[in-house]
Amino acid sequence: MRHRKLRTKFGRQQGHRKETLRGMAKAVLIHQRIRTTRVRAKVTKRIVERLITAAREDTLATRRKIFSFLRDKALVSKLFKEIAPRFSGIKGGYTRIIPFDFRKGDGANMVFLELTKKSEEVKPKKEKKTTKAQKPELKKPEPEKPKAKVPSRATPEIKPKVKEERTAEDIKREKARDEMRKVQDKKGFLKQVKGFFRRRTNM
Repeated sequence: MRHRKLRTKFGRQQGHRKETLRGMAKAVLIHQRIRTTRVRAKVTKRIVERLITAAREDTLATRRKIFSFLRDKALVSKLFKEIAPRFSGIKGGYTRIIPFDFRKGDGANMVFLELTKKSEEVKPKKEKKTTKAQKPELKKPEPEKPKAKVPSRATPEIKPKVKEERTAEDIKREKARDEMRKVQDKKGFLKQVKGFFRRRTNM
């Protein structure tokens, strides 16, 4: 039976487990809010609250002790100067867990782990421009002066050639003439052949 065993192993070895928890605790102190699983959030919450409680006493010993865990000088100074004074006069409850949703892949219960008192980041207000930007004055185009007309030489007008329209009767006449020529050419050829054979017989 697993009685009086408060350690959660996360399915990791000791070194890997410590680095995971260290990274999550640093993320909470830097970003003030993270999204993770419910089991990890419970373990990380204990670590973060112990760090804030220790940082309320600003001594060299506590600084060295916290630095041995976080290993970040900038984050240690932020913890002592900004985060710990925010919770002065409070004995606990520096963080809270907010249920969120179930993870799509394996259905793990996801939550938000955040600090109860956050630093409000003041965004600089945008200054409204009082004076309107002066638009460049556009010069009006000057009216163009009418150009003097140059007398042009008179060019002869070229009349388009009009094709004579051929009627159906003209086309028939031309066809008849062509046929007559062909017939005459055949007759002349036959006459030449007959004359050739007559000469041969006379010889």
